[in-house]
Amino acid sequence: MAKKKFDFNNWLKVHVAEFKRIIWPSRDEIIKETVSVIIISLVFGAIIFGFDQVVSLAYNALASLLA
Repeated sequence: MAKKKFDFNNWLKVHVAEFKRIIWPSRDEIIKETVSVIIISLVFGAIIFGFDQVVSLAYNALASLLA
């Protein structure tokens, strides 16, 4: 089977056509989604921090009992 030669013009046309099909979010949507991501990140960070503190406390308590 023969290899097809790379056609830069066709490649560029396909990418430009795909770029035109992109639906960009509005400024309000970007702000809402950014705030949501920040809030969710803070909540999960607090949960992980709390879990880490509990595990550290339990580990230290167990280590002090065994020492």
